Amino acid sequence: MRKRGTKRESGGPAALAAAWCAALALALACLGVPGCAPEPEPEPDAAASASDAEGDGAPEGDPSGLGDVGDVAPPEGQEPEGAALAARIDAYLDRNFPATGVPGVAVAVVDGQDVRYLRTLGDVPGPDAPFVIGSLSKSFTALAVMQLVEEGAIDLDAPASAYAPAYDVPAAVTVRDLLNQTSGFGYYDSLADARAGDAFGGFSYANANYDLLGRIVEAVSGQSYADYLDGRVLGPLDMATSSADPARAAAFGMAPGHRAWFGVPVADGFVHGSSDETWGAAPSGYVASSVEDMARYLQMYLNGGVGANGARVLSPEGVASMFLDRVPDPEGDTYYGMGWTSFCWDDGELVLSHDGQVENYVASMCLLPERDLGVVVLGDASDHAGGDGLFFDMASGVVAAAVGADPEPVDAAWVWRAHQRDDVLYLSVSLACALPLVTLPRWAARRGDGSASRSFGGRGRSARVVRAVLLHVVAPLGLLALPFAWGVPWRDLLAFAPDVSAVLLVCAALLVVAGVAKLMLVAKGSRDCGSRNDPAVKNTHAV
Repeated sequence: MRKRGTKRESGGPAALAAAWCAALALALACLGVPGCAPEPEPEPDAAASASDAEGDGAPEGDPSGLGDVGDVAPPEGQEPEGAALAARIDAYLDRNFPATGVPGVAVAVVDGQDVRYLRTLGDVPGPDAPFVIGSLSKSFTALAVMQLVEEGAIDLDAPASAYAPAYDVPAAVTVRDLLNQTSGFGYYDSLADARAGDAFGGFSYANANYDLLGRIVEAVSGQSYADYLDGRVLGPLDMATSSADPARAAAFGMAPGHRAWFGVPVADGFVHGSSDETWGAAPSGYVASSVEDMARYLQMYLNGGVGANGARVLSPEGVASMFLDRVPDPEGDTYYGMGWTSFCWDDGELVLSHDGQVENYVASMCLLPERDLGVVVLGDASDHAGGDGLFFDMASGVVAAAVGADPEPVDAAWVWRAHQRDDVLYLSVSLACALPLVTLPRWAARRGDGSASRSFGGRGRSARVVRAVLLHVVAPLGLLALPFAWGVPWRDLLAFAPDVSAVLLVCAALLVVAGVAKLMLVAKGSRDCGSRNDPAVKNTHAV
């Protein structure tokens, strides 16, 4: 009898141990390995700075690869053109686009007057289909601010609060600080929560900087941000299928956005809801534009503020300020200007770029002013577990092909290994958390025959109470607290990593439901005992 009771009792600790070991494995993996614990919009540094990525065979060095292009780029003036350019980029995309895992991409290469190359691949409806362009949006906001600066409506060195007094921003934070990302706002701060912190005065990337600039544009112009862009930027440049208004963009027939669910891109219909409480709005990351329109946009910069159609939207001095009124990024060899990152290749050639990454789209743009060359690549999926790095590798390869260098192939092996590791981990955790509910009938039967109680007595009851609290209260709370350990708000985890969010929520729910079911069984057993008026049995049941 003792052996039988001991065997049954060991099932409880075994389930607890399995759940806790799996949860601990999840925590350790996600705390220490890139991919499982997502950091939304970790836009790659455009220069050749050291990467912290380790494990899974993740490539080291420059995350975006643009710094490496300079090592192999032919001298200025030797870029391929016409059929030669098309053949080079077509061959590269045909080989490497499938490796990115992105369902659809759009690519354009331009000079100041002509579109040298334009192509869409995969499920993109056409070259006029808008994508959400992520943080490429910041340059649009900076352009709008500089237009108002040139009109005398905004002073770059005036307090931001002078134009947007409704927000709790210290007078020391200027408009220039917002443009250069030196306000001290936190990376994950929403505009409603943004406060100047210890990083004030140094570069510290934050969407809230540009969302506040959007509010300043609205306050000074008397228009909504979307209407201002339509009238002062998009319209003059003939960007007919671009908008900062999600409803207008949807009406243009957007490329379908995909979020990653366990490594698979899924067009799940997600739409970012913009407000002061969300992480990012149109001015910082949610302008929508097509590859045709982005080609026109880059041409404007190459022409010193004049579109290929002859419309001037900013002075050459204003464009230069956007590029070169900049601050150093202490984590790399780049500088941040006004919506543009800049650095130089080893031969001194200036490179201007910015990447974008939101919940279900990715984007990259690059200007090589000395070559009169611009490149934009848009993608309709985002993969928090590392897959976006493949897209940015491909974008760098397009730049390399456009300047006449031999582009590096996209190496997807490490991303697939990361997904396999994560999926096995998620499955293990889910099964472990389901175990207490699956074994509930056995637990009820053990209570019913009283064998566990007779085997362990009073100390056994106390141990079972402790185990129940750990398994059904502490463990769910621990799972729900993991995003705080990662430093990622639940708000952003739900949006950028729906699969991780689902695993944590389902696992916590399974453990709680099993605990509630046990409590109900205990209560029912107590009532049954009371109805039989058997005091000797009332206190023998375990929690």
